[in-house]
Amino acid sequence: MMSLSKQRQSKFSIISIALTLGAFALFIIATFVDPLSAYSPVLMTAGLALLIASWGIYFFGGRTGQKLEEETENVITVIGCQGCDYREERAFIRGDYIFKELGPCKKCPGSSYIRAIYAVPLKKE
Repeated sequence: MMSLSKQRQSKFSIISIALTLGAFALFIIATFVDPLSAYSPVLMTAGLALLIASWGIYFFGGRTGQKLEEETENVITVIGCQGCDYREERAFIRGDYIFKELGPCKKCPGSSYIRAIYAVPLKKE
């Protein structure tokens, strides 16, 4: 079975395609059908409105569930000391990079630095 967000995204894609085909049909009718040539500006405007609605549904329709799926891992920074075997783990902070000097060690007079950075996948429920 497809998840609810996948079904919703599929539904919005079908609606978007249908609106695009409707806009294309209106453009063809406005261009090539002679008896309706007097209504050509109206048909073109309606086709353009359908096309804009199609793009809006395609780009913004199925995005409600994406925010929840973005954060799929927890990034950890490992801090170590050059003078002793001190090790500490903390959450990653923007600007962290490997071998970045962080200042004095908490256990000895040596300096601490970022030894490693790794990601731990979060469990999906």
